[in-house]
Amino acid sequence: MTASPGRRLLRRTVLSHHRWQTERDLAQSIYGTVIGAAAIAIGSTYADLGQIVLTVVVTVAVYWAAERYAELLAAAVHSAGRRTRVLAALRHGLPVVEAGLTPLVLLVVLALLTGRVTFAVFSALGLAILMLGAFGHAAARRAEATRFQALGWSLCSAALGGVVVGLKVLLH
Repeated sequence: MTASPGRRLLRRTVLSHHRWQTERDLAQSIYGTVIGAAAIAIGSTYADLGQIVLTVVVTVAVYWAAERYAELLAAAVHSAGRRTRVLAALRHGLPVVEAGLTPLVLLVVLALLTGRVTFAVFSALGLAILMLGAFGHAAARRAEATRFQALGWSLCSAALGGVVVGLKVLLH
């Protein structure tokens, strides 16, 4: 039996619990989402879509590059299988980029469709909060937490996004 088009699309999205299988991927997804959301909050002080996009893309890229560089240095210490380790180090950092840029995609789409950058910024930050909650829940469930514990972890993760929204409000 084949999956419906909607189910196939869901599997490919960031919020699908099948998207990232390892704890490391989930941790990096949370990290990337917070970085991207914070960059949106800071970049939105310009209130210009192009400057916001540039701020977020550069910020996520710099964080990704710094993290990957540190991983590459660690991989270079081992002489055996150096090329394989280098490629693996680069590949393992992709959840930071994917999760960090996902709210930006929503921001750009909404800003272009509505012409309201402020609305798009707050919508993107709302998506980041939802993503963080989903990542926290997924991590807890994979750790075989109870539903109540998973809800707690979900709320704690979403609270990170709440702090970013608080930053945004303080900046304006």
